[in-house]
Amino acid sequence: MRRALTAAVVAVVAAAAWLLAAPPAPMRQPLAFPHVKHQAVACVVCHRGAATASRAGLPGATFCAKCHSTLPKEIAWVQVTRIPPHVNFSHRRHVTIARLDCTGCHGEMRERRAPVGTPAVQLTMTTCLACHRHEGAAEDCAACHR
Repeated sequence: MRRALTAAVVAVVAAAAWLLAAPPAPMRQPLAFPHVKHQAVACVVCHRGAATASRAGLPGATFCAKCHSTLPKEIAWVQVTRIPPHVNFSHRRHVTIARLDCTGCHGEMRERRAPVGTPAVQLTMTTCLACHRHEGAAEDCAACHR
């Protein structure tokens, strides 16, 4: 009985490690949005809240219709970059206060000709701490974790 339980625990841990290490499957966006054609527009224009709030938004059809006339009623964008719920992340703190460039986490979006399907950077404890060390930011657990 004990061997079976140990084998089951090892199997579950191995499966969880494999799932965490495997790259995520690319997500499909509802529109073939080319960032490269929107280079003249700053990230914060379409991604409202990136400089002033904890979360950055995704533009809706009403916003896009200011320049484009042939759009669907609503655009069901698929969120690619996800912050775990136990992490207290603020775009405002990183973009406005720390003056970090969006490309640090999101990659060179201005050059993309196709929609984003996977995150440019996997936001893990390792990548966040590496950036905090590089930038001389706090490494206090309570600063980022709830």
